[in-house]
This record gives sequence, structure tokens and C-alpha cells, in this order.
Amino acid sequence: MARASRRHALLWPALIVVAAILIFAVTAIWVGPGPIGLDAKMLQALELVRSPHVTEVMLAITAVGKGSITIVFTILVAAWLSIRGHWKEAAFLFVVNLGSAILTPSFKAMFARPRPPIEVVTPITNPDSFSFPSGHALSAMVFYTSLALIAAQLGRPRLKRALIALAFVMVPLMGITRVYLGVHYPSDVIGGWTLGSAWVWLAYLGYLSRAQNAPARLNPSS
Repeated sequence: MARASRRHALLWPALIVVAAILIFAVTAIWVGPGPIGLDAKMLQALELVRSPHVTEVMLAITAVGKGSITIVFTILVAAWLSIRGHWKEAAFLFVVNLGSAILTPSFKAMFARPRPPIEVVTPITNPDSFSFPSGHALSAMVFYTSLALIAAQLGRPRLKRALIALAFVMVPLMGITRVYLGVHYPSDVIGGWTLGSAWVWLAYLGYLSRAQNAPARLNPSS
């Protein structure tokens, strides 16, 4: 019974990983070197509704999603978890967010998709990296999801609900800002979300497996 319960706990994360990988694969096959139908139309639609005040807000939000800022937050939270004695959760948080920082440039170099050209949209900022997948979308998905998963493991329901709500706000918002600013296609954002989701849930599967196997190693007769 206990073994079946442990398997069930691993099932949903595994299904999320598979679904995220499939969606990423379809998106990766679909994207090309330039705009693809809906990609260009959505960029141009958001460009039409730009305003100075909204642009300031979008720039502020996207600044929070910079890799350096995410790493600083990760180190601070991991340090706090370590001080509280939650070593496994601190390691999970650090490894999964470090992994996202490695995945982003690796996959960008693999696909080498150029940023949206000026003929399609006027960018508000000018990043010098490739476009697919969106690093901001990927890191936001990994960072906020990992925080919520840790809160759930620590038995903090109120904190878990707060972090889930934060993730539901920040993850979509981070993706929208990148399209609004004209530096990413919508498909780049989808690629970042799905790759980030696959990675964080895959890492969480590893965390759960280790946590479930620990009691068995301590008490082989159970």
C-alpha cells in the first residue's frame, strides 16, 4: 500500500514532464529563423497598444527576471533554507535554478533563432543573444515553481498557496513582457515555459525519489 502510494506521488510529476517535453518538441519543430504567422501578428498587435507608462512597468518586470537577479534570489533563499536545516530543499532549489541558467544558453545556441527583425516589430531593448527559447520565461517557470514545490514539501500550506499565486502571476507576466518589448516571439516564450517546466518537474522527481528511498535505506525490512 505504501509502495503504491509512493508510485502515485511520482506519477503526476512524470506526466507533467512528458507533456512539457512533447509541447516543447512540437514548438521547436514549428519555429524557424523568422516570424511564423501568429508569431508576427501577436508581436505587431502588442506593439500597437504600447504606451510610455505600460512600457515602464514592463521594463521593471522584465528586469526582475534577469538571470543575475534570479541567481541572487536563489542563493538567498537557499541560504535561509540551509540555516533552517532544510538541506535537501536548499540543494534542490540551487541545482534546479543553476540548471536553468545552463539550459538557456545551451538551447539558444542549438536553435540559433534570430530575434524578431525590425521589419516585424520595433524592439524596445536590444538583447544580443538568440531568441529561442526565452530565458526569462524559462527561469521564471523554474524559480517560482521550485519555490512552491519546496513550500509544499515543508508543510506550509499558506506559504504554498501564496507562492502558487505568485507563480500564476509572474510566470505569464514575464513571458508577456518579452513579447511586448519586441524581443521575443510568442513561440519563444512557449518554448521557455515548457522547457523550464520539464526541467523543474524532472528535478522534482529526483528529489521525491531520494526522499522516498531514504526511509527504505534506513529500514530495509519496512
